[in-house]
Amino acid sequence: MNFISRFLFRGSMEGYHPTAGGPARAEEVPPVAYLKWYIPRLKEMRPHNLSFSGLQYPWDLGTIEDIWKDHRGPGTDDRRMVSEMYGVNVENVHLTHGATQAISIAISATSRGGKVAVEMPSYGPLSQTARILGLETIVVRRKPTESAWIIDREEWASVLSQVDLLMVCPQLNPVGWSYTESDREWLIEACKQHDVRIISDEVYSGADRNWKPFYFEGDNCVSISSLTKVHGLGQIRYGWIIASKEIIANAQNTFHNLAGIMSSPVIRIAEQIKDQLNEPVDLIDHYREENLPLLQSMLNRVGIEWNPPPYGVFGAFRVPGVDTLEMIDTIGKEHGLLAVPGCMFDSGLDDWLRVGWSIDPKSFAEAVGVLETVLRTALDIT
Repeated sequence: MNFISRFLFRGSMEGYHPTAGGPARAEEVPPVAYLKWYIPRLKEMRPHNLSFSGLQYPWDLGTIEDIWKDHRGPGTDDRRMVSEMYGVNVENVHLTHGATQAISIAISATSRGGKVAVEMPSYGPLSQTARILGLETIVVRRKPTESAWIIDREEWASVLSQVDLLMVCPQLNPVGWSYTESDREWLIEACKQHDVRIISDEVYSGADRNWKPFYFEGDNCVSISSLTKVHGLGQIRYGWIIASKEIIANAQNTFHNLAGIMSSPVIRIAEQIKDQLNEPVDLIDHYREENLPLLQSMLNRVGIEWNPPPYGVFGAFRVPGVDTLEMIDTIGKEHGLLAVPGCMFDSGLDDWLRVGWSIDPKSFAEAVGVLETVLRTALDIT
């Protein structure tokens, strides 16, 4: 058996991609299988790590005196930092412990009990949380072309006529592409026609300096984000919801019932860095300029065609005929390489591989060299 035959696309991978369907309770609650796969491998500390979907930013927080003390006092409002970031009133903001919690809070605050359309490929919580909250979900997908991932409008229109809520991640994980301008305009109008509310997970959008949050498209639109992916502060779990005052009031009630109040240390750390939030975005631009040409050149050498997304810190490409999960768990592990198989995000992506470039150029260049060796072995290229 030659090497490539060991890694032929199986097409039957089970248990990793997110799932849709009816309400999920008890043993039916779906796992975030990506994390079950990823965390043990992250702990292996493989020396060539291209798995990150967010920026690795070297924050120096200095000293925050008595960080554990209550941050609340006369004339303060926890939400002011985010309201200033978006140019909205504080009444249109609700803070959460990260964007993943914001997803569940936003669904509870917006759902009217009907079915939910969920976009895939996606990170599991975006497409699975509605099921855990007792709602039925239906999948919609964008489809790849040479220059973008686009909406099949006939298919989406059919689904939108059956639901009252749509969950999307405009910067599609794992490929990093956002909606075309035409598709975004069509989607906004179609949701208004069908009275569908939109929850938009925009954790990657801050890397696009021209991004317009979905919230500004109308009262039926909700934007979610955090300081994790673009700003490199995932450790403090600081997220938010931007929505109409009505939806924010619902979100506050839900949050107080499920989570109580925000952590004072989290608020104080966020306040400490609020004037430096552009610095991570500058670093992302630098990493793209330095790192992407190396990745594209390497992929050309092994015969893989790929157009990178126009912004952000990750993208994905096909490795034709290769099961990338098995590739990373065998050849990749042997060479100390970690990247993320496409099967973690949807069925049908078993031969896709997600690569992040949000690390220093020297480390990235070394990792890309190792990735080339792994791909040549898997593809049986001499």
